[in-house]
Amino acid sequence: MSFQYKWENKEANFGPPLEEQASGGMHLTLEIILKKDGQYVALRRPSGIPGHELPENVTANTRGLLYFCHNLIRYGESIEGCVKRIVQSQAGVEVLGSRVVYIDSMVQGKDNSWAITPHVIAEISKTPETSLEITEVVTFDKNNIPQDFAWWNKQELREFLEEFDN
Repeated sequence: MSFQYKWENKEANFGPPLEEQASGGMHLTLEIILKKDGQYVALRRPSGIPGHELPENVTANTRGLLYFCHNLIRYGESIEGCVKRIVQSQAGVEVLGSRVVYIDSMVQGKDNSWAITPHVIAEISKTPETSLEITEVVTFDKNNIPQDFAWWNKQELREFLEEFDN
C-alpha cells in the first residue's frame, strides 16, 4: 500500500468484519420505512425481528410490537441491494425504489458500540401478508401514527416523517 492513513481524532478506520458484536465496536444497520400508495406500512411481530434483540417494552405488549424492516448490511453490499434483501426477507415483498433520507450516528450506552444507521424510505410493490412472524400489517399516514412501535414513539416518528418525507 503506497499510502498508510493514521487517525488522529478517532476517524472511522476498520478492519475486516467480526463474527460477533464487539463491545466498543461498531455496526452499520438500516432502518427501512416501508411505503405503499402514500401510506406507511408497519409489521406487527410477536417475537421481534429475527436475529435481533428485543426492545425493553416488549413484555408490556402481549400482542407484539410494530416494526419497520431493520437489519445489518453485509460486507461490500450496496445500500440498494441491502434494502432489497432485507425487505424481501422480512416482509416478503419487492422494493420498487428507495432513498436514504437520514443517517444517524451514535454510541449506544448499553455496550459502548458505535451504531451508524441509514434511514431509508422504500416504496414496495404490494402490501405484505400476515404470517407466523407477522401477525398484523398496519398502514397509516403522518396524522394517524399507531402507539405501539418497538423502537419509535409516536411523536418522534411524526417529527421524523414530517422532516424527511415531504
